[in-house]
Order: sequence, then structure tokens, then C-alpha cells
Amino acid sequence: MSRIEDRTPPLPGHPIRTDKIARVGSSRYRISGPFILIAFLGVAALAGAFFLPRYLLAWDLGTAKPPADYATAVNNIRTALLQGVGGLVLLIGAYLTWRQLQLSRHGQTTESFAAAIAHLGDTSVDVRLGGIYALERIARSSTADRRTIGEILSAFIGNRARDPQRNFKHARQVTTAPGSSVNLSLRAPDIHAAMTVLGRRDPVRGQVLRLDRVVLPKADLASARLRDVDLHFSDLTEASFVGADLTRADLTGVRLAGAILADAILYQADLRDAVLTGAIAEGIDLRGTDLSRAELRNANLRGARLDYSDLRGATLTGAILTGASLKRVVFDETTTWPDCFDAALIRPARPRSLPPVRPRTYDEFAVKAATAEDDPPAEAE
Repeated sequence: MSRIEDRTPPLPGHPIRTDKIARVGSSRYRISGPFILIAFLGVAALAGAFFLPRYLLAWDLGTAKPPADYATAVNNIRTALLQGVGGLVLLIGAYLTWRQLQLSRHGQTTESFAAAIAHLGDTSVDVRLGGIYALERIARSSTADRRTIGEILSAFIGNRARDPQRNFKHARQVTTAPGSSVNLSLRAPDIHAAMTVLGRRDPVRGQVLRLDRVVLPKADLASARLRDVDLHFSDLTEASFVGADLTRADLTGVRLAGAILADAILYQADLRDAVLTGAIAEGIDLRGTDLSRAELRNANLRGARLDYSDLRGATLTGAILTGASLKRVVFDETTTWPDCFDAALIRPARPRSLPPVRPRTYDEFAVKAATAEDDPPAEAE
């Protein structure tokens, strides 16, 4: 009944209510605050251009006699003011155009980002490769998205190459993963492309790439920039890290047997319980690294820099240390040196020169075992 009464036309002599109409109109045609401010400044500038010249001329003359061409002087001042207003309008227009271009560019970047993320989940490896390289292009042009893209690519690699059950004991075992004898670029080109993109991207301050427990034997990461990367318990058997930068990397329990680490930088890296058996590491920078209990049998460390490194419990049987720098190396009776090597020639390290000890245990790396309680209850059919 109320709806019928609302639709009936008003009786003659009764006022028509316009509050609803005004309210609807105000919601449709809402004027933004910046537009009102610009309009107000424009009106004020025009009003000043027409009424301000007389006051300016009077203030400039003071008590002097007005000139004969008073009207011409006023018009000259008015012309100068209008030119200034025109210049201000041009500057505002240029700013608004620049702002519109920035918004348009941001919108295009957002669309490209969403499309690239969708490509990462495609079933075709070619489409996934396109999404990876599209993310690399976005990271180069958008500084704000570099951190997010790094995390996305790290998650992409981890979801496809991570073994959650790997621990430091697996570093002693030979890789038995299917297809491990084939180079990563042929075995998994999308994972190899993601690792390559992460290795050549511009570093992001304070970001740690989480790539722990990944199984990537025979990966080619030459000249990669992977500072502060977390690769603990990973399998990088026979991988290539020629000239790579792994400064302060977490390589705890990593398997690098047969890897090529020539001229690589592992300054202050954590290599506890790491396996570098047969690794080619000529000219490697291992200064200040923690190599306690590391396996370095038959490793080629010719010309390596091991200053201030911790070699307590390390095994270097058969290792080549020709030309290696061993200043202030920390070792004890559990360190196994190569045959015919005189450890007495090493200059002992002073307590204040010892590498920093990281108060961390393997319990922090433990992965919770899956139990029946964690599985969701099965639905009754």
C-alpha cells in the first residue's frame, strides 16, 4: 500500500518533495575536491587579473601623480597577470597529463603482472617460460614489484623442485633423483629459467630468497648474483657456480659434490656439514666461512682464499691447497688435512678474529612429519 501511495501524483496545491531527487542527483554527479580547488583558484586568478592592477599601480605610485596614460598602464599590468595565469594553467595541465600517464602505466603493469602469474600455472612449458620472462621484464621496469616477483619465482621453484624431507644427512648421499644425470636446462627448462632470472636480477636490500631443500643437480648458475640466498639442505650436485656471488648464503648441509665453483664468492657463507667432494673451486673466496664438519675430499682449492674460515671437523683428504691463503684459519685436532700438509705453518687465529658463531641448531630446520591427524576427514560417499 505504501508503494502505491508513493507512486501517486501529488494533489493540486500540495508541495512536491525534492529532497530525494536532490539526494539522487548529488550521488550521481559528485564533484571531486581537487576539481573544486582548481576551479576556485582559476576564478580567483581571473578576478585578480581584472581588479588587482589598479591597486598594484596605486601602490607602486604611492603619493606620486598618476600618469597621463593611466588606462594603458592598468592594461599592461592586467596583460602580465593574464600571461602568468596562462602559464600556471599550462603547468597544471602538464602535471595532470603526467599523472594520467602514470596511472595508465600502472594499470598496464598490473594487467601484465596478472597475466604473467596466470601463465606460471599453465600446463605448457612454453607458456610458463613466457610468464617467467614477463615477470623479469616487469621487475626491470617497476622497482616496487621486484621484491614480490623474487618471492613468486622462489615459490615457483620450490613448489616444483623442493623435497620437504631432506635434512643434513642427505648431503652425504648420492643423488638418485630421476633424470639427475641430465642438465637442468634440458630436464626442467622452466625451473632453470626461473633460477636464471633470480640470478641476474637487481638485488633487493634485506630480501632472502627461500630456496631451501631444492633438488637441482647439474644446474647452470654461472655468474649468478644470489647474495643472502637460503639454500640449506639443497642438492646441487655437479652444478656450475663459476663466478657466482653467494655472499652470506646459507648453504648448511648442501650437496655440492663435483660442482664447479671457480672464482665464486662465498664470503661469510654458512657451509656447515656441506659436501664439496671433488669440487673444482680454484680461486674461490671462502673468507670468514663456516666450514665446520664440511666434506672437502679431493676438492681443487688451488688459489682459494680461506682466511678466517672455520675448519673444525672438516675433512680435506686429497684436497689441493696449492697457493691457497690460510691466514687466521680456525682448526683443531678433528680437522683432517691432506697428506704432506704441515698445519703448523698456519698462523693461529686470535679469539677476536674468529668468524661469527651463528646460534642455530638443526632443530630449527626440522620439518614436521605428516600424521593422520593432519589429514582432513574423508567425506562419506
